[in-house]
Amino acid sequence: MSATSAAANRYMGAGAYASFWAMASEPREVQGDLATTAFVESSHLFKSLDPDARRDLLGLARVQGFEPGDVVSSASDDSFVLIYEGTATLWGSRGETAVELATLERGAFHGESHVLGGGLPAALVARGDLVVVTFPTPVVAAMAERYPKLKKLLEMMKAARDKEAASRLTA
Repeated sequence: MSATSAAANRYMGAGAYASFWAMASEPREVQGDLATTAFVESSHLFKSLDPDARRDLLGLARVQGFEPGDVVSSASDDSFVLIYEGTATLWGSRGETAVELATLERGAFHGESHVLGGGLPAALVARGDLVVVTFPTPVVAAMAERYPKLKKLLEMMKAARDKEAASRLTA
């Protein structure tokens, strides 16, 4: 069993859902970090926001690093993350067995189910060194209601991930 699947099993299996960020760096503000700010502003997800909304979102965003096997977001968390550097695995469960649902790389996001509601529980685990930008889910949800393009992108990703997860979890 790989380190990432072992980490996923700890937070997916047997109802043992827990919010836990092992070995993660302390979150730090994105504002003032030009490279991270430029990355977030160039994300296809946030391009439809007006400059004031992007500025507000960046004011609340935090950047955080993780090591291989660290749980970025457990199945019970309601976090919304954007992958800045590295790769992570999205894990679901079939009974007590962790099932790999997707691999997320730079520019990918996780948490659309938390923003829109519903969806299958999934844990996000760092595959290697990983840096993510986190956003308050209620703020992203409010922006999705105000900006139809943002909401449409989130809905499309949620539908695709739900379909893929269903096929992997019933296989």
